[in-house]
Amino acid sequence: MKIHILHCGYIRVSETVPFGNSIDLKNTAQQLTSPDKSRVTLPVCAYLIEHPKGLILIDTGWCRDISPRGVYDPKAVSSILPSHLAAFYHPWLPSGMAIHEQLSTIGIQPQDLEYVLLTHLDPDHVAGLKHIREARHILLPEDEYFWSCCAVYKARQPQSLWIDQPIERVFYRGSSIGPNCCAIDVLGDESVMMVNVPGHTDGQAAVLLRSGGQLILFASDAAFSPRNWKEEITPGFGFDRTQQLKSLRWIAEMATDPSCAAVLCGHDPSVSPGVIEI
Repeated sequence: MKIHILHCGYIRVSETVPFGNSIDLKNTAQQLTSPDKSRVTLPVCAYLIEHPKGLILIDTGWCRDISPRGVYDPKAVSSILPSHLAAFYHPWLPSGMAIHEQLSTIGIQPQDLEYVLLTHLDPDHVAGLKHIREARHILLPEDEYFWSCCAVYKARQPQSLWIDQPIERVFYRGSSIGPNCCAIDVLGDESVMMVNVPGHTDGQAAVLLRSGGQLILFASDAAFSPRNWKEEITPGFGFDRTQQLKSLRWIAEMATDPSCAAVLCGHDPSVSPGVIEI
C-alpha cells in the first residue's frame, strides 16, 4: 500500500499555534497581531492512500482561489476568508500545489477517488474540497458537523467552504480504538478507521491505516509534530485542553507501538512530500 504525502499550501503563524497549550486571550491576540517576520511557516498536508479497495484522500488543503498566482495575496485571501482568519493564517498556495493539480500530475481525476475523509472543518483542511467534489464519497464525522453550528466554531470554520459540498455525515461508533473508544470503520474491515481525537475540535478525527501487520496514524491537528506528544504540549487554539491531552497521550501510545511505521501530522515541517509504502 502506498501513501503519498502532499503539501497543499502553507500557513505562516506564531508558535502559539503549534505549541500554544490550548487557547487564551493572550495567545489569540499574539497570533492575530503577530508581524510576518516573527511567524513560522508550516505546511498544510493532505494524504493520498492507494488502498486495494480504492483511492482514499485525507483532507484537501487550500483552494486555488486563495492564491491565484501561487504567492501570498492578501486581497485574494480576504475574498475567501473573513478578516480574522486571514490575519490568523497568512496562507498561500504555490502553483501546482492545489489538490486537483497534484492529483492530475499522477494521472488521477477527482472522480477516481473512492473516499475523501475530512478530519475536521477548519479552512486549511477543507478549502480544496471544491476541486475534488466529484469524488465518489466525501465523509465527515457527524459530531464535527453538529458542533459546527456553535458560535466558537462558526468563527473559525467558514461554512461557505463546505456547506454546499456533497458531504456524507457518518457516525462514530463504540470501538476499542482511540482515546474515547469512538471510531468509524470506513471500509468495514478495520483497515481504515476514522478515530475521534477531540480537543482541537469536538468532532476531529485522526485516521488509522493498517496493512500487512503495520499501521500508520494520521493525527490531523491533534498534534502538529512529535514534540506535542513527547512533551505533552497541546497545540494552541483547541477548546478543551483536557481532551487534547487525552488525545495526545493516545497518539503517544500508538507512536510507541512496534507495528507503527509513522505518525503523520497535519502541519509538521519536518515531513517532506514523498511516498511511504507499508
